[in-house]
Amino acid sequence: MRSGLNKLIKVLSIILGLVGVVMILVETYAVFGRNVLKIATPWTDEFLKLLFVWSIFVGAALSFMDDSSICLTLVEDSEKVRKKPSAYGVLKVIQYATGFGVSAFMIKHLATIISTQMRTGEATTVMAYPLWFINMGLMVGMVLVCIFAVIKIFDCRKYFQKDAKIV
Repeated sequence: MRSGLNKLIKVLSIILGLVGVVMILVETYAVFGRNVLKIATPWTDEFLKLLFVWSIFVGAALSFMDDSSICLTLVEDSEKVRKKPSAYGVLKVIQYATGFGVSAFMIKHLATIISTQMRTGEATTVMAYPLWFINMGLMVGMVLVCIFAVIKIFDCRKYFQKDAKIV
């Protein structure tokens, strides 16, 4: 399971890198069109908003999985916590459980928003893609955080074993 998860993370990282390059190219075109060619390119704003939402929330889920998101570094790195792996494990479980709880809360409300947007057929003004597609980026990110939180909480068992060490 771990190798499949690592492959998913690697694929998502590559996709996010490509999305970043596309965002730079689209924004460069928008600036060039506006300042040099003197033409309006309203589609670039909608397209960039879509890519931005997807990349931010899927990227946030990936950083959650890698433990590179915001955490209690000052507390986790203190000598008292470092000497007691179980205390470190408790802090990590609280961190992951909080991430899971917030994400589950967001999923619950996003399901209502997305289903309403699908039912009403709302679309963006310029490109006319379904509005729910933007919010789906947030939903995918939150689902990934929930999945990763469960995996991370399960992995915290190692801190509660007899000869546990913090790496």
